[in-house]
Amino acid sequence: MKQQFLEGKTDTIRLTVYDNNRPQIPTSAKITLKKSDGSILQAQADATVDSSSGEMTYALTATHTANNDLNYIAEWEYVVSAVTYYQKQLFDVVLSILSIPITDDDLYNELESLRKANYQASALATAGAAGSLTDTKRREEDNYWKGGTIEIVAGTGIGQKRDITGFTQSTGVFTITPNWGTTPDTTSVYVVVRSFTKKIQAAFDSLCTMIYNKGKRNELILESTQIATPLIYLTLHTICLDLMDEEGDKWDRLSKLYQEKFDKFFNNMKLEYDEDESGNISEDEQQKSTGEIRIGRA
Repeated sequence: MKQQFLEGKTDTIRLTVYDNNRPQIPTSAKITLKKSDGSILQAQADATVDSSSGEMTYALTATHTANNDLNYIAEWEYVVSAVTYYQKQLFDVVLSILSIPITDDDLYNELESLRKANYQASALATAGAAGSLTDTKRREEDNYWKGGTIEIVAGTGIGQKRDITGFTQSTGVFTITPNWGTTPDTTSVYVVVRSFTKKIQAAFDSLCTMIYNKGKRNELILESTQIATPLIYLTLHTICLDLMDEEGDKWDRLSKLYQEKFDKFFNNMKLEYDEDESGNISEDEQQKSTGEIRIGRA
């Protein structure tokens, strides 16, 4: 999915380049910005490179995003191991940007049986601190549990439940937020539950692409809560599909059910476009269902 920026607002365009599944670390980078017709929006300028992640960034001003349109062009020039490389990136300037409006709890509220099916583990802590819990016997990869929850179910600190902000494999440390009210210790038994964050993100990206493909994305007026229900359905469809063992089992049937729910809801969504940029939705622009819209891209 292309990066999107809000019309008339400052923001940052980003690019990370990978080779053999590893991020490249440029020693320097430059960027040139162009409008969709190829005319210069910003002459070549220095970009910033993160020496750890390799991410290249450039700060967009309100001038760069002054007009909503599709397919602005960012031309990157970067140096890796004394070799200069070039990459072209497209981005859009839009009237509204969507964010993820649901959490794991929304999935559980729709499908309670998913709670028991989710991956979880229980063990005894080997140490605790104000903002963390340690179990040196854990062997999952870094951030495997990030986005999930951890609850003390016995021993010191019983009854406390916190969100997991990170997990480090080498030390077995869960970082949490907010800090514990009572710091856990070696008597604390915890239960950790993995989040469906990645599944939600993947479904969100797919839904955004479907909306984008309806055309005129730059003129679309849509609020994030409007996509909450279809996003729940689409996420549950993909989760149930993963949980399926064989055709016709419970999770297979649920996967098909939520696919049908999603299709019905999405095809009846009403999308509104401010095509004349008046700030108001005229009669011709309002309440078009996704099944009716066939507007070509700008």
